[in-house]
Amino acid sequence: MGAEGENSGFEPRSRVGSVFVALLSGDEAAAAEAAELPPDEHDDEVLAAAIRLAVRSLFDEDTPPDAVADFVAAMGRDVEVKPDVAEALVRTQLGEEGLLDGYGPQDVSDATWSMLGYLCEHRIGREDSLELVELAEREALPAA
Repeated sequence: MGAEGENSGFEPRSRVGSVFVALLSGDEAAAAEAAELPPDEHDDEVLAAAIRLAVRSLFDEDTPPDAVADFVAAMGRDVEVKPDVAEALVRTQLGEEGLLDGYGPQDVSDATWSMLGYLCEHRIGREDSLELVELAEREALPAA
């Protein structure tokens, strides 16, 4: 996504951004504190933009469902996630429709947080993940 050190001045403007920046910086206490803040009106939009950007940085529309299932199975060894929800979430980000309709909002939210954390930590890397969070905020939040 970007060059090393490019996001050193990035200050998150959302609760979602604050949680991920703290996690990516290794500050678990700050991440827990940010997560405990009251929900922000833009949480859903920032989270949706972030998961879409993260998934699309690793997969494209031509990714076969078996490859997504294999990825979710591998991810499940490192992070607690409902595999069927996680697979539906990835495939939805790749353009399939209606796959999340049968799941409750909490299941989808939990899978999104878990998957985004896993992707940032294990697949995308710190600098690119910071850029991803910044792009998600730019896309989802009103201009500052």
